[in-house]
Amino acid sequence: MEKELELVEKFERLREEFETYQNFAESTIQIISEKNTKLEKRLDNITNIVEISKYINSNISDSNLISMINDMIIGISGVTYSSIYLYEFDKLVVKATNSDAVDLNLKFKDHFVQLNEGKLFIINSKSAVGEDLIKDKIHSIIGIPINLRDKFTGYIIVEHTLWNFFSQEYVSFMSSIAIQIAITIENSLLYAKVKESSIRDPLLGIYNRKYFFDTIENKLFSDISTEFAIVMMDIDDFKKVNDLYGHQAGDDILLSITNTISENLHDEDIVARYGGEEIVIYIHEVRNYNIVYNRIDNIRKKIANTISESKKLKNPITASFGISYYKGNKSVDKVLEIADIMLYKAKASGKNRVVSE
Repeated sequence: MEKELELVEKFERLREEFETYQNFAESTIQIISEKNTKLEKRLDNITNIVEISKYINSNISDSNLISMINDMIIGISGVTYSSIYLYEFDKLVVKATNSDAVDLNLKFKDHFVQLNEGKLFIINSKSAVGEDLIKDKIHSIIGIPINLRDKFTGYIIVEHTLWNFFSQEYVSFMSSIAIQIAITIENSLLYAKVKESSIRDPLLGIYNRKYFFDTIENKLFSDISTEFAIVMMDIDDFKKVNDLYGHQAGDDILLSITNTISENLHDEDIVARYGGEEIVIYIHEVRNYNIVYNRIDNIRKKIANTISESKKLKNPITASFGISYYKGNKSVDKVLEIADIMLYKAKASGKNRVVSE
């Protein structure tokens, strides 16, 4: 009997030890499972950030890149609304959104959000935010500032219909996306700057010869029936100007003449440096040859009347012009050749004049 009691006690101890071990094991498994879940979420976030970064880098030249990023945010996170705002002229301007309510001052007027401070903000409201502005009842909003080299540049603002929807992990994830957007903005600006420098003359700031003719060819590809004029311009006796006043003064005069021409062209006209002191002009959609002639002659007069005075030069600065027209019956090269011949005639007949075919 005593032996049986001893066995029972031993069994009870073993059972208690097993239950203790089982509870410990289950608790450990639960902790490990929670950690794994968190790690998986972090890994998913990192993967998403990497994918967004790759996507951004492969589409850096796309003018719709900000909208594309915003669409990715909606797709990845499952939020109700996502909007990206950037500062322009001291005002937050919406660059991408799937929401109708874009006026942040109206939306947040009851929640004391100081948007101009550029700080992260979180709104959890049991009553709908901006209920009269949008169809969905929004109860959770976070605003993640976009900073470019420590300068506040804008916001990512995401919204959800569920109250207290956004976790700290989500805030961290969106902060990473904001960094990517800041990098995108900087890279886009650099890309635009490099692209712009590749199509402009470094001295005069007007387009270069290649861009000029590529643009005309593209216009003709779109509409071969269009009619336009090409104008060739050359500064009269420019070598004497350089010899008399020096090359620096010559560059300043050339820049002033270019500015005078640009200021008197229409929006769709194009001016480019053809080579040396020669300037080539594209006059868009010619309807009347006399109007084109008068426009170019007006530019010629302004050059003759103002450049010498503004530069305080003893000898007058003048320019000669040759005009040719494209009417769908000859190549661009032929139009240019005729404009060059007209320019030669202007030079040969006394300079400081416009000659048209």
